[in-house]
Amino acid sequence: MAKKLFWLFVLVGVCFGAAGAALSAVLLTQQAYAPWLSLLLGLLLFAALLLLAKRLSAWLLSPLVDMAKDLDELEKNAPYPELLPFIETLRRQQVQKDENLRQRQEFSANVSHELKTPLTSISGYAEMIETGIAKDEDVKEFAGKIHAEAGRLIDLIRDIIKLSELDEAEPGEEMQPLSILPIAQDTAGMLAFNAEKAGVDISVSGCYAQVLGRRELLEELIYNLCDNAIRYNRPGGFVRVSVTEDASSVILSVADNGIGIPPEHQERIFERFYRADKSRSKSSGGTGLGLAIVKHIVIQHGAELKLESAEGKGTTISVLFPRIS
Repeated sequence: MAKKLFWLFVLVGVCFGAAGAALSAVLLTQQAYAPWLSLLLGLLLFAALLLLAKRLSAWLLSPLVDMAKDLDELEKNAPYPELLPFIETLRRQQVQKDENLRQRQEFSANVSHELKTPLTSISGYAEMIETGIAKDEDVKEFAGKIHAEAGRLIDLIRDIIKLSELDEAEPGEEMQPLSILPIAQDTAGMLAFNAEKAGVDISVSGCYAQVLGRRELLEELIYNLCDNAIRYNRPGGFVRVSVTEDASSVILSVADNGIGIPPEHQERIFERFYRADKSRSKSSGGTGLGLAIVKHIVIQHGAELKLESAEGKGTTISVLFPRIS
């Protein structure tokens, strides 16, 4: 026992310095507390090993960190050609890390702006009512605007939470065989009132081919695609949802004859908060996150996303799901 305690004393002293050594020495002299001595020193040992592992990891990885800081110089002066694939891997990882950081910073800035706008509006209308600046006949109108902005805020928060959940989920999680067509029919039914209000005809057709998926995510995907097709349409327009299959895929398509997407915006349309027509997006009540959610759900299902659009003629977005083997 004494020998073991001695080596514990040495290890704690090495990891924690003079303070750790002094504490261990005090504990070793307190034989009256022998039953607790092993437990306490065991905890100290665990902490010491964690600290030691951290220091060793930092020491072992420090050359790699230094290398990653100047990859161009390293590649130019690489002493061994065998190192070049490793350097290229480091470069790709650094580029991905920088891109992830840029996206997080951009997303944070956009979230702050998007939350601030409706809150400022709500605060302004509420202050006018509270201070009596608003006339009696205007109170109902202002209350309606507060209600609308609050609804927009709720939608935005809901979409942000949904994106966060999708970011954390593992691809393929909790998948089961599902037929897309009934889900599309149910979702179109939920949007029938919105479509009628906008003067847009919505219909669903196709086959009962199955895919591996999560029903709530497929509902979300179809809802967002159809909702977008209704919002960016025109009175007398249509939204056609179809489910087809070929040798390798089950294809869900949502086609409309709405305003279309200009070519210069098509590559970025699935980015978070990206809006091709900012003024129309605001007036239509969109959060700017619907298609970003679609993209994440497509990734979760191991599917492929295709966009075809012509300005002034309409848009077709197709999702190609792998067939169940």
